[in-house]
Formats: sequence, structure tokens, C-alpha cells
Amino acid sequence: MLKRVVVGTALAAFLSVGISTAEGMKIAYVDMKSSLENTQSYQNGLKHWEALRIKKSKELEALGLKIQQAKKDILSQSMAMSSERLSQKQDELKDLAKAAARKQQDAQDELLAERNRLYEKAVSTFYKAVRNYGKKNGYDLILPKSNMIFASPSLDVTADITKILDKKE
Repeated sequence: MLKRVVVGTALAAFLSVGISTAEGMKIAYVDMKSSLENTQSYQNGLKHWEALRIKKSKELEALGLKIQQAKKDILSQSMAMSSERLSQKQDELKDLAKAAARKQQDAQDELLAERNRLYEKAVSTFYKAVRNYGKKNGYDLILPKSNMIFASPSLDVTADITKILDKKE
């Protein structure tokens, strides 16, 4: 019983010191997702990524049509071909299908790598901007909005951070 009282008293003392220390701190939060997605550089990066995705999609679609045409050609000409020629055409079709699968995987890998580069660059710039903003404006703590259960909207510095990020372009 005495042990519980001592532990409880120590915990209460520790918490009251923590609260009184936090009372004088300048704290803010930022919505990282909103801040990043609303910058011009991120929007330009997404447009570039989308153009790359469309280009790769068209290349793969053309290759798919080529495979379909090769299948039709084999079916329509199979009766007139020798078994050796038919076997050769079927092997070519298999090679074409393998090449298409490889090209599709390469395209997915390239798109993923490009999206990761875009995100990493944006996040790096974001963190630098938040740190500089915090130092310049005397903040003790700037937290991401995603970790908040409740925070007063007056503590939100997302718009300021977004403006800073847009100026860096």
C-alpha cells in the first residue's frame, strides 16, 4: 500500500512538472499531406509521373496488340504452314509474350522508382522547410497533424509551410 502511494505521488509530481514545462512552449502542427500535395513542384512531379505512366501504358498496349495479331496470324495460317514453320512461329510468340511480361515488370519498377524519387525529394524539402520555419519563428515543437487526436486550428501552420515550399521552386 505504501509503495502504491509513493509511486502515485512520484508520478503526479513528474506529470505536473511536465505540464508546467510544456505550458511555456510554442507549439504548432502541420498537415504534411496537404502541404506537400498543394505545392506546385509536387503537382508538376505528378504530371511528369502521369505522362510517364501513359507512355509506358501505350507501349505495353502496342505490344499486347502485336501479340494478339501474332496469335491470329498463327491460327489463320497454321493449316498452310509446315509443322517446322508453325513451331518456329509459336516459339516467336512465346518469346514475344516473355518480352512483354518483362517489359511490363520493368515499366512497373520504373514508375514505382519515379514516384519514390518524387516523394523523397518532396519530403526532404518539406522537413527542411518545417525546421527552418520553426527556428525562424521560435517554435519549440512542430508536430505532424496525423499524430494529433485534438489540436486547436490556431496552431496549424500548414498554409505557411505550403507558401514556403512554393517559394523554393
